Amino acid sequence: MAAESKRASSRRSVREASRAAYREAILDAALRVFGGVGFQAAKMVDIAGEAGVATGTLYNYFSSKEEIFQSIVDKGRERIKAEIGERLQHTDPIERLYEVIRAIFGLLEQHGTLFLIHVQLGHNPNDPRPIDEDDERFREDLLAMLTEALATAGARVRDDIPNETLAWVLAGLIHAVITRWVVEGCQPGLLDQADILMDVFLNGAMSR
Repeated sequence: MAAESKRASSRRSVREASRAAYREAILDAALRVFGGVGFQAAKMVDIAGEAGVATGTLYNYFSSKEEIFQSIVDKGRERIKAEIGERLQHTDPIERLYEVIRAIFGLLEQHGTLFLIHVQLGHNPNDPRPIDEDDERFREDLLAMLTEALATAGARVRDDIPNETLAWVLAGLIHAVITRWVVEGCQPGLLDQADILMDVFLNGAMSR
């Protein structure tokens, strides 16, 4: 009985791994299709063809291209969280801020197609409000991390302004740089703006 149960568990693990692999292949194919023809023009049959599966098989995993897109967004958000988590290992708080911004900008630049789709779907890059609850939690976590790093920096940052306010200012600069990048078509070069952003935040825009 124990051996039979172990074999059944092993078969389930294989099926789950296979299903996960198919799902990832579909998401990767969908991103290529969305980037090539745009979200509105993309069809489920196009995504199935790009993924190398039958259209009927595709519907076993996703009910619509909207669901596929949301899964891509969720996957991207989780990857950004993981990248930020790695950067939080830096003991120097100012360098930690640099690394977090580089992580965000680097991943956005790598997946610019995703943000162009956001624009195509009417998600106004000039509107700072969160899109959904997950987006709200991500923003809250980012603000908390920025606030903590600034508090840890001590005398290296201004003490006449609350750390929470400074965190909002830095977050606003991050949003502004991303907004310009999206409006200009997600062209290469976003990562290069990280050092400029931090220089303006720490030293201001006054002539030196």
